[in-house]
Amino acid sequence: MCMRQCCGPNRAFTIHITDNSGQEVLRLSREFKCCACGLCWCAGIDGCSHEVVVEAPVGQVIGYVRHRSSAWKPKFTLYTADEQEIGHIEGPCCVCNCPCCGDVNFPVLSTDGETNIGNVAKQWTGAMHEFFTDADTFSISFPMDMDVKMKGVMFGALFLIDFMYFEQSQNNNH
Repeated sequence: MCMRQCCGPNRAFTIHITDNSGQEVLRLSREFKCCACGLCWCAGIDGCSHEVVVEAPVGQVIGYVRHRSSAWKPKFTLYTADEQEIGHIEGPCCVCNCPCCGDVNFPVLSTDGETNIGNVAKQWTGAMHEFFTDADTFSISFPMDMDVKMKGVMFGALFLIDFMYFEQSQNNNH
């Protein structure tokens, strides 16, 4: 409870994703790191970079999402359970929630950085919704034939991006 109140979106979390019968099919978790932040330049330091662990079924790690160091743009690397790189995500130079920006896209690229293999996007839902609620709408797209484990890791990336860039530290009466 203390971490939730004091650390806001930088807190540790565990997200349980269930199917229609209530069976947990995916678990996403992030440990708390005291000096972690959304700044791109400090993510190269292990104690300062965010990481999400993806499990499916529960107890079996299928992959990781790690925030990477960069000069300006948010960057993430997707890994398999045995820490083989499977893709990269690079966000826009300016990640903001203002009405003039529209959707905020985070393209998912292959390990060579050239081939687009998917997209994570925070969707613009209209001024009333954006200004008066804290609810966000995200979309994720990937090829139908993509490995199901990689799809799970991309869901982990979606939640990490949400917590790092679109959640507010204060309640703001929302």
